[in-house]
Amino acid sequence: MGFTVEKSGLLSTIQDSGRTGYRRIGMPVSGAMDDKAFRFANLLVGNNEGDEALEVTLQGPVLHFKSDTVIAISGADLNPSINNEPVPNNKPLLVGKGDVLRFGMAEKGMRAYVAFKGGLKVVKQLGSSSTNTLAKLGGYKGRALKAGDKIALNIEGHKDKQIQWSLSPTLFTYLQKKEVRIIRSRQWDWFTEEAQMHFLSGSFTIKPESDRMGYRLSGPALALKQSQELLTEGIAKGTIQVPASGQPIILMADSQPTGGYPKIANVITADLPIIAQLKPNESLSFKEVTLEEAYEALRETEAEMKMIRAAVRMKNE
Repeated sequence: MGFTVEKSGLLSTIQDSGRTGYRRIGMPVSGAMDDKAFRFANLLVGNNEGDEALEVTLQGPVLHFKSDTVIAISGADLNPSINNEPVPNNKPLLVGKGDVLRFGMAEKGMRAYVAFKGGLKVVKQLGSSSTNTLAKLGGYKGRALKAGDKIALNIEGHKDKQIQWSLSPTLFTYLQKKEVRIIRSRQWDWFTEEAQMHFLSGSFTIKPESDRMGYRLSGPALALKQSQELLTEGIAKGTIQVPASGQPIILMADSQPTGGYPKIANVITADLPIIAQLKPNESLSFKEVTLEEAYEALRETEAEMKMIRAAVRMKNE
């Protein structure tokens, strides 16, 4: 037995790297909203980067462990504690049978990830353990965790030794960033020059109704040069659509595979974790970069991952 959920928290779901290869039949990719923190958490406990972990949103759950294990928490600072003693993010933590993991409210960021050594014992559906609550697919019964749920671990127990190392805080400066880099999308030229200027120089506020499907923004209305019909096109995580209201929507992990609204821009892959960690009513701005700059930012992210993988291997030898 792994752990029992005593309190569910605001939204706690099991996620992995996503359900790829099924967008052609209308299935969202899902997966971790903040892929960076998710991968870090898994690496810290010696897992594969894409293994299932718990995504915790704003207000975390209370978990009662029924067996010894090793966990790591990464991403947002939700003031975690074990047996009411504060524990740090970004460090492997030994957990004993009977221990209780709790979270406070979010101080920095929106989402934290709890990885468990060996991963969680859940059934993969369409090749993934990621929870899609709308499709009622994946994770634990296709839904967010509830009080009373019992989740099993693939590996129980640990070698009882104190763990002294942790990830550098410099890897998580993105938790405090409010500027997001974008590249122009297919319908950029459909928008007026004024709309383009407002998009790149204005400030937008995240609406409370934002969720894992999309972040709805409030700010300067983005007008089209003229009303135009758009055939439904493929979209991706980070696509910024603009409906008739002129208020943009950033599509996220659970978004649909296609959409019919004009697309003004796409958030670059390296900056998607920034979006995932922004809370409702916080503001953000956009900065245009070239495609080469977007690739370079992604190369820098992957270089960080390579460095952490090497460090973890060395620590575990």
